Formats: sequence, C-alpha cells, structure tokens
Amino acid sequence: MGTLALLALLPYWFPQTQPAPLALTDSLLAPKEVPPPAKEATPVAATEEPGPGSSPVAGKGVLFPFDPNTLDAAGWQRLGLPDRTTRTLLRYREKGGRFRQAEDLRKVWGLPAGFYERVQPYIRIAESSVARPVLPPRAPSGNLPSDRHQPTVQINDADSAAWEALPGIGAILAGRIIRFRERLGGFYSVDQVAETFGLADSTFRRIRPLLVQGPENSVLKFNLNTASREQLLAHPYIRRNLANALIEYRNRHGAFQGPEDLKRVHIVTDSVLRKLTPYIRF
Repeated sequence: MGTLALLALLPYWFPQTQPAPLALTDSLLAPKEVPPPAKEATPVAATEEPGPGSSPVAGKGVLFPFDPNTLDAAGWQRLGLPDRTTRTLLRYREKGGRFRQAEDLRKVWGLPAGFYERVQPYIRIAESSVARPVLPPRAPSGNLPSDRHQPTVQINDADSAAWEALPGIGAILAGRIIRFRERLGGFYSVDQVAETFGLADSTFRRIRPLLVQGPENSVLKFNLNTASREQLLAHPYIRRNLANALIEYRNRHGAFQGPEDLKRVHIVTDSVLRKLTPYIRF
C-alpha cells in the first residue's frame, strides 16, 4: 500500500519533460513553389486578302479607266461591283445590250448606291464597242407577217397588246415599257424606249422602224420649283443626289428661273440637262 502511494506522488516531484521542438527548416516555412499558369496565346488578327471567289465590297474596289461594253467579270469585281450585279450586267450585254453613254450604266438592275458616281470619271466608251452589227435581211415567214407589214405603234398611246404585237416583245417587256413611260411622264423621243430595263439592243433595232412619236406636247411636265423631294425621286432621270442638290439650290438661291439656272447646280451635266429639260417647267 505504501508503495502505491509513493508511485502516485512521483509526477509532482519530477515534472514531465516535453520533447524538443523540431527545427523549423526552410522546407517547412516556405510555401511550395507553384508554377505560373501557362500564358494564353494572343489571337492574331486575320489579315488574309479576299480569295479569288469572294466579292469585293461595293465602294472598296480599285478605280481604273474601263469600257463597260468590253470589261470582263473580273474587271467589274475589281471595281467593287457585287457578283450578282456583275452577272446581271453580263447577261444584259450577252442579249445585245450596249452602253452608248456613261449614264446608261445607271440602268443596270441592283447597281449599289454610289457605285456609278464613284466610277463615272473612269468610263471610256469606244465607238467600236457600241457599233451596231449589220443584220442580214430577215425573210418573211409563211405564217407570220414580215415586219414591214406590221402596223406602227404610237409610243405614248400604245397599250400592252400593241407592244406585244411587235417582234421580240412579250408580256413582261411590254409591261416594263409602259411602267417606264408612266414614270417618265411620256416619251419625247423614240430612242427613249431603248432605255427600258431588259430590252435588248438588237430587239430595239428591230422594232424601231415601227415606232411613232405621236402627237406633240404629249409629255407630262412637273414644276421644278414646287415639286417635293419624293416627287423628284419618282422620276427615273433624277437620282437621290440630284434631288438633294436641286432642293438645296432652291433653299439657298430661290426658285429656278429657267434651264440656265440648272447649269449652276454642280452635278447637272449637259447630258442630264438635255434629258431632263423636256419634263420640267418653271
């Protein structure tokens, strides 16, 4: 019993010794070195040129002198003309269509806004490219009357049936001619019929001897000093830039007094003045 009591008191006489602390080595203090994240590659901006099959953006093409009657598809696309419009233009030429003057290029369906104004100074039309080929005389058919025996057509009075009776003119072309005539306010010249969209030059040459001007003063005129912007734009010979210029002149200088005042508008060329004068009054 005494021995047990002696053992129980030993911890108070001899304090327990703590184990020696471990040395704090560098490996314990320093955090593990974490490798930096991989640096992402910076994307490189695409700088590739458009491929040969891509369409140049209208207005971004290269300007150079050209003849619209002989320029090939690659040349039109180099000027910045879209593929679809290029195909339309080439089909027009394949059917016999020709550009007699620079402004005829405006007739092309789907021409981008501003394209003509950008390329107009570079248009060079050679006389040889608009020369009309001499066609051999056409023998009259036993079932169809020859052209010389067909009745003439008064261009400002003819209805759709009269136009369709002409050789090479179907319902679609007849409708286009009449709509173009209505937008103009009437034809003051037989040659204006040739400006109808889709009418091949060869077809026009064939029907021209059968076309008659009709009575004089059959053209509707509009007042240049009172016409609104919308009324000006409704006329086929007045484009947006010309309508804006005409209104700006009226606002700055007052009413137009005559054709001479039109010459003071900087974008009115002699060709535009000649085509537009029969339709305006002051």
